[in-house]
Amino acid sequence: MLVGLVTPPGLLGDYVGRALGPAGHELRLAPSLEALRAQCEGAVDVVLFAPVVDGQPAEDALRESSAEGRAPAHAVYLGLDAAACVRARASGFQHALALPFQGADLVAAVERAARGQLRVLLADDSDLIHRHTVPILTEEGYEVEEAWDGAEALERARASRPDLVLTDVEMPKLDGFGLCRALKEDAATESIPVVICSSLGEASDLERGFDSGADDYLVKPVVPEELIGRLHALLASRMVSARERVLVVDDSAAIRHLVADCLRRQGFRVETAVDGQDGLEKATREAPDLVLTDYDMPRMTGFELVVALRRQPATRDLPIVMLTARDTRRDQAQMRAAGLTSYLVKPFGTDKCIAIVERVLAETRLARYKEASRLYISEGAVRAAEELSRAGTLGEVRAREVDATLLFSDISGFTAMSTRMSPAEVVAVLNASFDALCIVIKQHGGDIDKFIGDAIMAVFEARPELDEPHALRAARAAWGMQRALDDFNAGRESPLVMRIGLNSGPIVRGDIGSRFVRRDYTCIGDVVNRAQRHESKCPLGGVLLSADTHARIADHVVVEEMTGITLKGIDHPVSAYVLRGLREEGPS
Repeated sequence: MLVGLVTPPGLLGDYVGRALGPAGHELRLAPSLEALRAQCEGAVDVVLFAPVVDGQPAEDALRESSAEGRAPAHAVYLGLDAAACVRARASGFQHALALPFQGADLVAAVERAARGQLRVLLADDSDLIHRHTVPILTEEGYEVEEAWDGAEALERARASRPDLVLTDVEMPKLDGFGLCRALKEDAATESIPVVICSSLGEASDLERGFDSGADDYLVKPVVPEELIGRLHALLASRMVSARERVLVVDDSAAIRHLVADCLRRQGFRVETAVDGQDGLEKATREAPDLVLTDYDMPRMTGFELVVALRRQPATRDLPIVMLTARDTRRDQAQMRAAGLTSYLVKPFGTDKCIAIVERVLAETRLARYKEASRLYISEGAVRAAEELSRAGTLGEVRAREVDATLLFSDISGFTAMSTRMSPAEVVAVLNASFDALCIVIKQHGGDIDKFIGDAIMAVFEARPELDEPHALRAARAAWGMQRALDDFNAGRESPLVMRIGLNSGPIVRGDIGSRFVRRDYTCIGDVVNRAQRHESKCPLGGVLLSADTHARIADHVVVEEMTGITLKGIDHPVSAYVLRGLREEGPS
């Protein structure tokens, strides 16, 4: 492969040449992109850029050549630090490496740029996993290489140097832990990130994975969005030769250097502090992703540092690892009480230090993902997922018949109103109204199943911690939602008007969808359909109870009967009841 390096004379040529030559690549040097193009007659495969090119920043040189339509097809930026690499990628460079970098990393970046695709090596002995995962990866633009056991994966990784290895644990010949160790112990493959994706999800399994050198650990089944998100994040961090920012706090210069050096070799950005007070000031000024601190230090001990960080909103949730020789039961209890995430007992090896940092950061990412995901799925789905995880039946699709009350709400005329608004305004109004309405549903023990445009579907089931029956709680929620919308409309030029329908009875609630690809935790059945149809027949601004719901709570509500209502798909007219008030509150 012909590789061009645009650099001032004597800056990078010798080092880059020594790295690329043994890999079979030919290197040409030039002080400018124009000079390189003339020297190679336009045949160069990949162009490397020094930070400064012909007296101007490399980003400007690439931008000018792009404006003239003469930009190289494959461009790699060689930057002075990770921040510069991030800026370079934003300006149009396909890949970036921060100085100093290993020769193997440079070769990998050049070959990756020439391919134009990132290559993932998938190692799993299950044909089903290959059929499921390969299309997901290829659709996201990855080139996929496949292996069906650990030994084959190791051989392929050494031969083709993929950008990432995605491996199962339980495989013949060589398991995933052994594969990971072998890759990390080989100088030719140690820089390749390894993601373990396994059904083994106990804490001891994760610890074994990170002790083996894994960069991340996913527990099956993994939804495609999570898999792609984690791979994107890991590969993006490797492309700029920098990962999370770690603050190392220790009054021993030798320990600081030892820990900082081993973490930098793993691609982390590392900042150091000479004691607890210095660490607190640096963490307060710019919160790191993780703090690694000694215990016994002048001015402020590690224990005092943990307490101080937990008191500040900006650093309250930082993962903190303690380096300490104190490992008695009392010391451990004291550290847990202060809010310590984990600890590393002295003396320790660098491999153990790296494994704990990787594990804690992976657990932190997982916890943040789970916390964020709770906003996107219903409480019922969360409980169902936790039950499946505890039972170890993650591939099972389950559904059950339950007695429940369904609530459907819909904003009348919102579609027409939205045509007069910008998309941003539509979203702002809709979300603001949902903020007011959803709180009421939660207050009365309802589970928000889904949002359908401007409509809300909520489920009320019997709950042992709540005394009132689900039909009455649903009626209270519906009544409260209309009152909350009244408050929301105060002062609005175009007030929103909402209908709400309730229906009670047996529903099927559980997993609906594919066992392997995507599923929803939702409810189906005639009771669900009738709840929505009662909403469509409800007077504007009102709440309409079905006959089934009304029969359950007749003593608690004030209603006005509506007769002869025709519902879509129902052969005969039905009666329904407009809610006028709750007896404790008196009629409206």
